[in-house]
Amino acid sequence: MFNQRSIPARWFLYPSVAVLTAALVLVLSLPRIQIHMAVNSIHTPWLDALFRMWTLLGDGVVALVIVLIPLFIRIGYSLVMFAGYAIPGLSAQLIKRLFFSTSARPVKFFELNLPDHELYVVPGVDLHTWFSFPSGHTATAFGVFFTLALLTRNGAIQFLAFVAALGVAYSRIYLSQHFLEDVTGGATLGIAGGFLGWWWIRRYDRPWMKTSITKLLMHENT
Repeated sequence: MFNQRSIPARWFLYPSVAVLTAALVLVLSLPRIQIHMAVNSIHTPWLDALFRMWTLLGDGVVALVIVLIPLFIRIGYSLVMFAGYAIPGLSAQLIKRLFFSTSARPVKFFELNLPDHELYVVPGVDLHTWFSFPSGHTATAFGVFFTLALLTRNGAIQFLAFVAALGVAYSRIYLSQHFLEDVTGGATLGIAGGFLGWWWIRRYDRPWMKTSITKLLMHENT
């Protein structure tokens, strides 16, 4: 069921490595304020609406719905994506609360360090103030969409999965919910956790995992 050739998911993994490397270089080279102000200076009503919607792909409830859809194709696919959803998501929350509970998000960071500078705030967005690192939305999105990429040979689907995850990461900066280093950490956590979930579920491949939930239920009722 789990194709060996799908392990690299190269059309997801390669651009992810390139983008994350570039992000790391920026984080190490420039102050976080300068990076965030550059992103915050580029906004339009159309982009506001786009990224308000796009960020929902990393929301726990929306991501869970995405994870459950493959149940109607193959149960094993859904289990892999659920592992890619749960491992990075839970890890991000634990890291936030155990080690970075006082990590200020952009709105609080600017309030404390640059009180005279007013960030552009997308209308209707409820801005959080603490638990900035790592980005939970980004970790969830990269975990879910990386596992999706691992389950297919189709390069176009793999790349679209990468674009979906990257859009969530950028939306977190655009909406001033996180800094670049937060989404970089979240994306790295998502890829690592997604691969771990894929590897873990793949080890326990069983015949019933190759069928859909509807066929399995119909079989039990006959």
